[in-house]
Amino acid sequence: MKNQEIRVLRKRLHLTQQQFADKLNWSKSYLSMIETGKRTVTKECITRIRKIFHLEGGVLPMEAKIDFLRIRFKINSPFKVIEKILRMNSDAFIYKNYGFNHYTETYCFSDIFVFTNPENLDMGVMIELRGQGCREFELILEEQEETWTTFFWRLYQSDIFGEGLVIDTKITRIDLALDEHLSLLYPNYDLFELKEKVEQGLVDTTFRNFDFTGGIVVKNGQLINKGLSLYFGSRQSPFYLNFYQKDYELAKKEAISVEMARQKYGIKNRYEIRLADEKAYLFVEYFLSTGETFEWVAKELIDTAIKVYDCDRNGSRTHYSQNWRMVIESMQELRLTMKGEKPNYEKALRWLSNYLAPTLKKIWIMDQTFGTNELMSRIQQAELKEKDQEELAKLTTTIKELLVQEAPQENTSPSVTVTQEEVEQLLAQFLFN
Repeated sequence: MKNQEIRVLRKRLHLTQQQFADKLNWSKSYLSMIETGKRTVTKECITRIRKIFHLEGGVLPMEAKIDFLRIRFKINSPFKVIEKILRMNSDAFIYKNYGFNHYTETYCFSDIFVFTNPENLDMGVMIELRGQGCREFELILEEQEETWTTFFWRLYQSDIFGEGLVIDTKITRIDLALDEHLSLLYPNYDLFELKEKVEQGLVDTTFRNFDFTGGIVVKNGQLINKGLSLYFGSRQSPFYLNFYQKDYELAKKEAISVEMARQKYGIKNRYEIRLADEKAYLFVEYFLSTGETFEWVAKELIDTAIKVYDCDRNGSRTHYSQNWRMVIESMQELRLTMKGEKPNYEKALRWLSNYLAPTLKKIWIMDQTFGTNELMSRIQQAELKEKDQEELAKLTTTIKELLVQEAPQENTSPSVTVTQEEVEQLLAQFLFN
């Protein structure tokens, strides 16, 4: 990137020198000298510009993350799964005498769940990490200097529980979320365009079902646009795609304007891939055996399953859609992110600010006026429910306390004997079955 190109970029973004410099944490005079060629453009300068203005990879800034994971182990001890697989301290998990999907007992820490059914040992033990649970588990991986890749390699170890037993392990569901961030250089993709092209017969797809939702919902007396969601396949099928306007979903969830949601999160669209049963298993198997990345396989899945075309005035196909090609090419540059997050109480604080704070303030003022202490005395006398105690436990537990004391050091890259022909057959089965 040369001096003149930086000036062209700033003009394209419709930013003044001061605005552009502020975003980079530079002075206006420093930027001016760069644009006029009086200062050399260093590698550090270019790196910062690319990072701040999302110029890496494709045209549209994209980010990938694992958003749901479910794994079943043919073993009868949830504690062994917690400590050997998750490498977490089982004492940090809370027991509940009910379960999910025919499991009757639950051990959980925030959105990290371990299910079991002592009365049906054939069901084994199941791990379920939901969206926030994936972010929380990434903290555990980071603390142990691991990645999702090394975690999945561990699942394929011959003696994973260290007892000389061969345990049947099955990945039964994995969801990948590909987030399209707001683009400063080019317009973001319009999902309504994809919906119209499907209706006009300009989309070739391997899916038999296509559906969409949208509309308005009333929340707190306000009309809120739910945004557009497109569905390829059915929820019961092992391969399912859901593309939707993430900015509208976030605005509805937090009861804020769409513009505020965009400013807060910087996300426009989400392209979600849901893989279940044999598709989930084959996805990880293919990823590990070929050395390809999660992101590459995810991009290939979407690109193979959906082909989008433009048309002339008569409705006849002309060529592959340039707008959709921009999305696919941006996915080519994806990198799986690790953004570990501790459980937070932002939602509770938001509820406090919106509904409870005015009443508390009124009682506090009355205490100050009459010399009473009603507010604090009633707070001290209040009894916490089980849900409140769980919330406190997960918020006050440190990362060190969540880990098993000594995680064993193991070889996480076992050799795999798979021929190229077998790999190609595996991919074909995965993509087209």
